[in-house]
Amino acid sequence: MTEAHGVLIRLAGSFTVERNGVPYPRGAVGGKARALLKLLAVERGAVLAADRLAEELWPGGGPKQPVQNVATLVSRLRGALGTAIVAGGRTGYRLGGAPGVRVDLDLAADLVAEAEGCLAAGEPALAGAAAGRAVELLHDGLVLAGEPDARWVAAARDEAGGLVRRARHAAARAGLRAADPGRARLAAEEAVRADPFDEVAYRLLMRAHAAAGEPAKGLLAYERLRGRLAAELGTDPAVETRAVHLAILREEPGEGGWGGAAGVWAWGGPQELGNRTPQRDTGVGGRRAVPEQGGDAEQRRVMRRAGVAGPAGVGGRAEVGGRAEVGGRAGVAGRAGVAGRAGVAGRSGAAGRAGLAGREEELAAISGAWARAASGGTGVVLIVGEAGIGKSRLAAEAERMAGATGGVVLRARCHEIERALFLQPFVDALRPRVAHLAGDVLRRLAGDWASALESLVRGRAMERRYAFEAVAAFLRALADREPVLLVLEDLHAAGPATVELLHYLARRVSGVRLLVVATALAGECGVGEALRGVVEVVRPGLLPVAAVVELAGDAELAEEVYRRTGGQPQLVAALLADAQRGERERQVNTGGPEATGAPAMTGGPVATGEPVAVGKRVPAGKPVAVGKPVPAGEPVAVGGLETLGEPVAVSGSEVVGRLVSEAVRAVVLGRLRGLGEPVMRALRAASVIGGPFDPVVLGEVLALAPQEVAGLCERALARGTLVVRGSMYEFADTLTRDVLHATTPAPTRAVYERCARAGGAQGQVLASASNTAGSLSKGSTHIR
Repeated sequence: MTEAHGVLIRLAGSFTVERNGVPYPRGAVGGKARALLKLLAVERGAVLAADRLAEELWPGGGPKQPVQNVATLVSRLRGALGTAIVAGGRTGYRLGGAPGVRVDLDLAADLVAEAEGCLAAGEPALAGAAAGRAVELLHDGLVLAGEPDARWVAAARDEAGGLVRRARHAAARAGLRAADPGRARLAAEEAVRADPFDEVAYRLLMRAHAAAGEPAKGLLAYERLRGRLAAELGTDPAVETRAVHLAILREEPGEGGWGGAAGVWAWGGPQELGNRTPQRDTGVGGRRAVPEQGGDAEQRRVMRRAGVAGPAGVGGRAEVGGRAEVGGRAGVAGRAGVAGRAGVAGRSGAAGRAGLAGREEELAAISGAWARAASGGTGVVLIVGEAGIGKSRLAAEAERMAGATGGVVLRARCHEIERALFLQPFVDALRPRVAHLAGDVLRRLAGDWASALESLVRGRAMERRYAFEAVAAFLRALADREPVLLVLEDLHAAGPATVELLHYLARRVSGVRLLVVATALAGECGVGEALRGVVEVVRPGLLPVAAVVELAGDAELAEEVYRRTGGQPQLVAALLADAQRGERERQVNTGGPEATGAPAMTGGPVATGEPVAVGKRVPAGKPVAVGKPVPAGEPVAVGGLETLGEPVAVSGSEVVGRLVSEAVRAVVLGRLRGLGEPVMRALRAASVIGGPFDPVVLGEVLALAPQEVAGLCERALARGTLVVRGSMYEFADTLTRDVLHATTPAPTRAVYERCARAGGAQGQVLASASNTAGSLSKGSTHIR
């Protein structure tokens, strides 16, 4: 028995039922069972009594046993389409719910709401993509073609008509806002043809002509509307329409131009005054009311702008924003989102508001690329940056954009250990789509390359060119049906064939609705060089201070976090999450926020009263003696957390300031994974030397040739761990330096210190010890 997972019922256009994108044969559901499914889809969400169903199915007179006959039809549907396709029993039935069973009109309603929300949020490119996909899905509002004009059929047609009207209005507004009057004109003309009394569409059409430098055509459109209204309704255009007419005559487009977001040019949404035709989006029984201007969609957009990051664990998707090649260090506004239909996880959850603050230009580049792809402009975007800079976070936002605007998302992650497996990332991305397709359907999609594609997915050996053509053909076929986003994470870990296929797609596939977004670690495997000139590169960088302030919600806390991280997004997220955990734990242990004891960044309160056991852990919240120094290098447990190994100061708040949780250590060390033991050894020695260090001195400490040490430093530089300071290197952030110092065994640190002093770096080492102690205590009471 099949399950009703992935069933899509299409009421617009020809009535069809699909599973995972593949239509059922018409004979799978026929006769009265087919009519019953149509009725349940139109009345979705409502429980319909068997008597009511029989009355609609047999309008000329029902059978003698209507309850039994309807139950038989329901059994046929469940047998053909899965048990979850219809819910209920003999007392009443309803269509199964999402996500197992979906109806195209609901998908279109989501897309229209997304388009309107994008307009309210100032994102016309995404609005245009969502609106265009909604119009495509609705087939110009033609619903249940050939079905008699029953009451429930008329309701579905009204619902679709209202949705397609709103979608065209949104598409026209998006074109105006995006300075694309040609696209705005096409959308407005389609709306006018569908409803000659749609004054909103006429206003948009007039503005589109004016924006295109053809005001005379805008005036002619107004005259057509005025004449029609006078002849057929005996009235004049609405005051808003007359205002646009007057503005064209005076050549006064208003603030923001003809597509501006102010004054009479602005929203003009479903409730806009002057509409002669009601903007209806109501299902049967009034399931869906017309949203107020801005409505729920706008609220969702606002929620997205208050995004939070995922867990800051090693290897997790804890990466947050950054600054990029596409722009400078600007902007503060963050975003986060809600789960898209394509399975993109919502971005609520974890500690801290580490969302997409300071990422406006990167997001604009990605949303622009997706909008172009949704309109047939194939593209490839490569997001390149150091570990933890926000590459995966931006890729996840691309997935959200695609899912919310009607695209299908294919995703895969590259693994270094699988480099030898031919095109394995593409296989992982395509297999879920290929595996369920019957042979004839696959041949229809991939054409002459179907057998090659099947061989590739099954792992059979084949010539590289055939594999490339097969993948390209399949992606073209998918993109013919709906826009496609292909996400490949960690491209630096992929084999050469995967990078070559990406280059092949970038150069040889065009004019289809396909966007590929790949992420790659900077300085690894030359991926950027291999794809130079054929991809759009986005390079997230460090967060500006203003973005950290926004994420922290506290200027003092943000100042301390920025001082220790330099704005490195993953480290910012880790410290902010730690601060929140510490505050919650402090309140739990002390009974409230006003309890005595200095708040810890990662642990409980610190108070006087009980000696600290060196090398042992103390439960969170247990009193800790202050004023007793501990030898450098010995771990001290406070609230279950270890210090960074520096002498304990006499102030309880300073002790707390030096704490670094295991979670933060894991994040810091996780960012360094993959550098290799020689580089890690050099970095640990450099952490002992401290501030700016001379590679020659570091070579003396490690007993390595200066040229070899320079090479190790250059690798760390490429990964963003080190920066250049004149003729020296320095850690990009003090937190990484301090964690490396603390996690280097004390005897090893002592060896490095002796070697550095013997090599003439005594001043550097002594200054380092002092600076490290100071950096761990100064301002640390701000972390709370």
